[in-house]
Amino acid sequence: MESIPQDYSVFDRFSFKRKPVGVKFLPTKPQGFERIKNKVALCEMFIESQKSGAFYVQKEDFICVETLVLGMEDPEPVFISGVAGGEAGLYKEVRANRRAYEFIPKLKRGSVNYVVFCPIDKLTFDPDILIVITDNMSQTRNILRAEGFASGDPWSATGTPILACSWLYAYPMITGRINYTVTGLHLGLRAIRAPIEEGLFVISIPWTVLPTIISNLKDEKLYIEWQSADRNEHYAKFNKHCADLRKRMPNYPEFEDK
Repeated sequence: MESIPQDYSVFDRFSFKRKPVGVKFLPTKPQGFERIKNKVALCEMFIESQKSGAFYVQKEDFICVETLVLGMEDPEPVFISGVAGGEAGLYKEVRANRRAYEFIPKLKRGSVNYVVFCPIDKLTFDPDILIVITDNMSQTRNILRAEGFASGDPWSATGTPILACSWLYAYPMITGRINYTVTGLHLGLRAIRAPIEEGLFVISIPWTVLPTIISNLKDEKLYIEWQSADRNEHYAKFNKHCADLRKRMPNYPEFEDK
């Protein structure tokens, strides 16, 4: 694998309770990593890495249907037909569950045979995805703002109640955009009683925007505190700022120097 090309120390300023985890998708067996010792679902493997360190997984290590998300196997009819989830009550009808599979992102068949997980402070490779779990809204806001801080791009989030792993792993790889979810929204993580509390933001950052995120997180202007003492103070500052700008703009002749 490629050596680590950039400095991730900017994430240290957040003092995350749970370390961000780098993820690498590989067609060939990785060198220098131990295979995971126990089977867990793909949606909770980053949680396992935060606890036990770096490891790799292969097709036999999964306990759910995530192999179809990673393109390791062809989709099984009992799932993509909607019968399994529809009759289990995940959706109102079989056809609703079947339709959901039309939207669920999947990596190309045969493109991935191994996946490496590694906490950010142990990274020795350039991750395809960096998964960040924030502890509070300030951390969440700054990470999400960093995507479009220099470009103006909007942030967005998309997902389904099922197959959280597809939206955390496949979707960012396919689109090249950040995606995020909130623990407790997805039925799978609730069903397996994953060892993580509800209400936490899980942000998946693909390699395509990771350098931009890192660069913007180094800009101190990103962290300006916008809160005022109260509503009146906020609007007083805002109105004064706008009045000063109008004096400098040619669109407002009433403010031009006489």
